[in-house]
Amino acid sequence: MRPRFFGLMKASTGFLAATLLVQGITAGQLLSDEGSRQLHHAAGPVVTVAMVLQIIAALLVWRAGRGSARYLAASAVLMVLISVQFVVGGSGNLAVHVPLGVALFGAGAVLAAQVWSPRPAD
Repeated sequence: MRPRFFGLMKASTGFLAATLLVQGITAGQLLSDEGSRQLHHAAGPVVTVAMVLQIIAALLVWRAGRGSARYLAASAVLMVLISVQFVVGGSGNLAVHVPLGVALFGAGAVLAAQVWSPRPAD
């Protein structure tokens, strides 16, 4: 049986993965269209909102739903890395920003796959 609030966790994880995908797409568009910089920059706060929702959902599943703390730990690591990503991106250090962005997308996809799998960790 799935813990309470697990539906919220699925929704927030899907939203987070989608926002990370949009960031990757707009970053790729920067190679051919300088106007994409504004879209990439504007989508950053949406990633922050998605991450906050993910943390809230993971907390609810863990505490109120008596579910696994595994999702909360993974979400906390993602939140720290996303914060680092904003700082690095703002400084213009593309040598760190680009690979970290790829890693974040991968981590978000893995988290989404785990949450959406038929037998999530409990």
